[in-house]
Amino acid sequence: MYEALDKHEIECAYQPQQCSGCRSEILKKDFDNHKSNCASIELTCQDCMLVYKRGDAATKHTDITCLREQLHKLRIESADNRRVIQELTRQLNEMRIWKSKCNIITEL
Repeated sequence: MYEALDKHEIECAYQPQQCSGCRSEILKKDFDNHKSNCASIELTCQDCMLVYKRGDAATKHTDITCLREQLHKLRIESADNRRVIQELTRQLNEMRIWKSKCNIITEL
């Protein structure tokens, strides 16, 4: 008897669940539909990684906003890559100097 009640409570479609976006109590049977349409649910753009609420998509995450954010991240990445290239070039030049010094020593 109790086992059937426990199973029913777990599977019951009329059990309330709280939406992580709007914090409303939604029946389990309606939850997936609500979650896919709730304006307060936070989404993350896979292109620019901007986090915004579904209801704000038209104003906070436009194509222009997304492209600007991607460009900003690419500029930062490019600057980081330039610094790495400069450091590697410096190390390579040092290695060439040491190699030439070693060649001079072995010729003596």
